[in-house]
Parts: sequence; structure tokens; C-alpha cells
Amino acid sequence: MSTTERYVIVGTAGHIDHGKTSLVRQLTGIDTDRLPEERARGISIDLGFAHFDAQGVHFGMVDVPGHERFVKNMVAGATGVDIALLVVAADDSVMPQTREHLEIMDLLGIATGVVAITKIDLVAADFVELVQAEVEEHLRGTFLENAPVIPVSSQTGEGIDQLKQALADVARGRELSTRAELFRMPIDRVFSVSGHGTVVTGSVIGGEVRAGDTLELLPEQVSVRVRGVQTHSQVVDQSGTRRRTAVNLAAIKVDEVHRGQELAVPGYLQPTQRLLVKVRCLASSPVALRDRMRLGLHLGTGETAVRLVLKNRTIEPGETGFAELRVAAPVVAAWGQRFILRRQSPPLTLAGGIVLDPALDRRVRIPDLAAWGAPLDTADEEARLSALLAKRDEVDLTPGLAAWKAGISPGRYGELVKRLTAGGVLVPIGPGSAGAVDSRKLIHRDRLEALAAAVMKRVGIELKSHQPRRALPRKVFQTACRHLAAGVLLDAAFERLLADKRLVHVGPNIGPADAQVQLSKTQIATRTKLLDVIQQAGLTPPNVKELLAALGQRIETLMPLLVLCVEDGLLIDLGEGLFYPPTVLEKARGIMQVTLASNAGGATMSQLREAWGVTRKYSVPLCEWFDKHGLTVRAGDLRRGGPALATPIGE
Repeated sequence: MSTTERYVIVGTAGHIDHGKTSLVRQLTGIDTDRLPEERARGISIDLGFAHFDAQGVHFGMVDVPGHERFVKNMVAGATGVDIALLVVAADDSVMPQTREHLEIMDLLGIATGVVAITKIDLVAADFVELVQAEVEEHLRGTFLENAPVIPVSSQTGEGIDQLKQALADVARGRELSTRAELFRMPIDRVFSVSGHGTVVTGSVIGGEVRAGDTLELLPEQVSVRVRGVQTHSQVVDQSGTRRRTAVNLAAIKVDEVHRGQELAVPGYLQPTQRLLVKVRCLASSPVALRDRMRLGLHLGTGETAVRLVLKNRTIEPGETGFAELRVAAPVVAAWGQRFILRRQSPPLTLAGGIVLDPALDRRVRIPDLAAWGAPLDTADEEARLSALLAKRDEVDLTPGLAAWKAGISPGRYGELVKRLTAGGVLVPIGPGSAGAVDSRKLIHRDRLEALAAAVMKRVGIELKSHQPRRALPRKVFQTACRHLAAGVLLDAAFERLLADKRLVHVGPNIGPADAQVQLSKTQIATRTKLLDVIQQAGLTPPNVKELLAALGQRIETLMPLLVLCVEDGLLIDLGEGLFYPPTVLEKARGIMQVTLASNAGGATMSQLREAWGVTRKYSVPLCEWFDKHGLTVRAGDLRRGGPALATPIGE
């Protein structure tokens, strides 16, 4: 076995008066009962800390209180623990806090450990065997099912060497969970040292810290400077993951820091009061988890009140489900972080779980917790990042909040974004250098599709309010959709819909490809009459004002019908309030073609007007429309035949 150095945090667990503190003192030579009340009463009230080395492993010990009144302190101490040391007294066997501490360790994701049966000097050897059998039976089906069970006596020292060996074997015998690469340390103790000022301690759960570093005190987001660092009571240049560490902070008072706060790299963690989680209700819980239930949240080394949001569901004992936690005061967390939920009165551990989104935006509504949470509940970093970005309107190409929220290292973020872009999962949008994805915004294809669907819904509503219409100017639709997303994202949604032909161009307007217009009997009659009036007028149709008078209609009634006739190809809008049937324009084209053929140098507008038999009121818009569509080419006062002159109108 390799003798390479490694650091491991061991946390004790067990019922009150089962000898946890005495065992730690025997293992380390350190008395962790430091408070006068603890020494007077002979019980641990707060967390105690010690350390020892064995076979190249540096063990940091966290001794937790066993009394039910101090379980919250036990949970705080279990943060960052790698190996559980479950302590069961031979003269008492398994007791209530034995079970609760074991459940808490399991909920916190501690995957391995050792069991010590203490006080063997107080009972006969055969009774120790009975207790050992009872303990092994109780551990069946838990993470300690196959753990070494070592009988020991803290009074005589019997079994202590074997216990140290078992801890070293466990520490070296399995790969410990990966920790974050950026520094993070939940604070579990705060005190002042004369001549040095404020000192905080904790178990480092990621990264490294050095004297001179600037860190952030969270969730208050206060910048602090590191004056010095100690680990295992020794001044060191740096300390890091899986090490009990004391950090001397400069320029901050001891009463400004407390257990439950964290030290971290600046800008890494963001305070939140909404967490998306996966939660498991203990099989031993006497109650189910109910929607809107008020509980105590134990996260890191802190405790705060929380409301459990289940969207009208319940989670029965032994079941798992997705939930939202709405926290009374800001907290900080990361993807994959474990937490505990306890009933506050009477106090009891009911559930625990894992954080899936450590900072839900306060404006986000989540109608389906499972649909939102399940894609984030995966060890696949690429899939997790994809699921997270599918809920965002914009993808940040630099390591930052998205990396933290997805639980990936900032160093991996850029690589994963490139892979998702190459696979078409992330779509470049907006202006940028040709072919240069890095210079353009990115959006997840699922988010773009969701936005496109929302745009289509809004388009339908807007069209309904403008009936009878099947198309409107794009600007009208974009104004109606402006609340859905920022301008560049809205543009991208419209372009996607046009590219997919879900929206189509109808003349200068756009509308749904399958849009249907429902006309009333009155509207149908009005449309028929206006088409007849325009058709009968030939090359001199009435303008809009004259149509209103002839038909006895209001402008708001007639204009939608005229536009609809244009969209349907029944009329052509020449401007100046004039509309022509295609057959009439085709007649004008034929007359113009004959006139131009008989005037080799070109014809003037006066000549064309005489050929058509119309006044200037009609000849100007007719000539301008033919120019615009390439039937004629203007040269000064003359017009000659254009490239489209021989093409019949309507083909």
C-alpha cells in the first residue's frame, strides 16, 4: 500500500455518555472538552477538535456532542467529514442518538467509517460479543454495513492500536470524494487570540488558503484578508482540502463573525434564499413531508428556518422527491452539497438531501419541480451544464456563476461550452465576427425553442386582437413580445420561426403559416362589395376615402378587409390609398407594353397616361409601381421596358 501522505477528517457519532470524547483523547492525547460547563457536567456541549497521525495519514478529529439537545451542533461538526467513527458503549448498546447520528451521517453522504464499541472494561467479554452482534444487525443496510467493528477501552487502552489501524486502512482503502478546486471553508468556531485578533476554524472542503490571500466572508459578502494559517496547531504556509484549519483574519472583529458563515474565494459563492433540491424523507420519520412545511435547515455549519415547497405534494417516510427550499435568511451552497431538515419542535431529524440548483432566481416560477430538477440530478457534467443553461437566456463564455451553479470547475466550463456548441446544443445568435462563435451570444436550443413557442402563442393572441388579419408587421409582433426576452433573443426566436416556416412572409408582413381568418357574414358581404366596386372601376378605382363613402364603412372596419385582400392576392396595394385587382394591373401592363413598343426611345408619363385613359392621380402610382417591380426603367422623363415587362402580372 502506498505511503503517500493524505489528509482525512474523521467525525464521531453516537449517543450521549458513550465515551466519544474519552476515545478521542485516547487516540490523540487531546481533551476536546474545552468549555468549563463541559468539564463540570462531564458531557460535550459544543464541537471539539483534535488530530493524530497514523501510517502517513493526517487525521483531523471532530468530536460531536451526543445529547439530543445538541444535535444541531453535531450536524455542524459533520460538515466536511470523510470518515464516520460511530461510537457505541458496551454497557448501553444502540440508543436513540446512535440511530439519529447514523441517519444524519448517511444523509450527509458520508460513505465509509469505522465502529468503536467502547467501555469494554465495564462488561464481560461475552456481553461485548452480544453488543457487537446487535450493532452489526442495526448497521445492516446502512453505509456502515461492512465497516470494521473494533472493541476498545479508553481507560486501559485496549483495542486503540487496532482502531487506529482500522481508520488508516479505511482512509487508504478507498478513493475519497472529489472536492472543489476553489477554496471554501464553513466556519465552525470563532475566537480571539491576544496580539493576533480574530481566528476562525473549519474543515476545508475545497481549494487552498495562504497568508496574504483575500477571501470573502459569506453570506454577507464581506472582503477579508488572511493574516496567517494553522493546521493541526502548526503555523503553515498553506492549508487545503480535508484539513482542519485555523485562519487568522485581519481587520475584522470577533463579534462580526460566527458559526454558520463561510470563507471562500471572492465571487465564487452567491447568497440565495431559494434552493432547488432532491430530498429524502427518513423511513424512521414519524411524519410525511408536507407542502409549505416549516423546518430547520442545516447547511454547512449553519442552521436557519426554511419553508419546504412541494407544489401540493407530500413525500412519505422512505420516499424521495424534488423540492424548493425557501430560506428565512440568505445562505450559500453549491451543486451536490448535502443538507439536513429537522423538525424544530419537538426537535427531530426528518429528512435530508442534495442541492441541485444553489441559487434559484427569485423571479423564476417552477410549475413542475421534477421536470426542473431531474436533469440536474446527474453526475454527467456536460448533461448537467446543458440542463442548467437550458433555463437561461444567455450563456456566459467565461467561468463564473454558471460553473458554480452547475457544480463544475471554472477550468472545465469553457471546454464544456465549446463541446455543447459544436454539438449544436448551444446556438450562436446576434451580431458578431463571421464564423467566430466566441464573439457572439449563445443560447441553449431548448431555451430558444421555448422562447419561440412563447412568441408563437403571443403572435396568435395579437392576431386575434387585429381580426380579420392573418399577418401583421413584424414590429407589431415584436412590441407585443417585448416582455418575453431581450431584443437579441427575441430576434433570434423570430428568425428561428421564419427559418422553420412556422412564421411566413405575407407581403411586407409576417404571420403563422397555418393562420386562418374567420369573417362574419357582414364582413364577407363588405369584402365582396368592395372587390366588386374596385373591379368595376377598372384603371380608375376609388381610393380609400372614396371607398369609405361609397360603402358607408368606417376606416377601422374597411382597412383590415383591404389588407386581407392584399394578403390573399385579390388586390395589389399601389400606395396613395389605391388598390388594383391583378387582372386590372395586367391590363395596364399590356397597354404599357404596346405603347413602349411603338416608342423606341421610351414613353413619357403623359404618353402612358393617355394610353391608359387615366388622370395623373392614377398614372403616378401606376408608373412608380411598374418601376419598383422592374417592368419599366426610368431615365429622366422617359420610361423604357424593364426586365420584367414581358412577365404577366400574377404569374
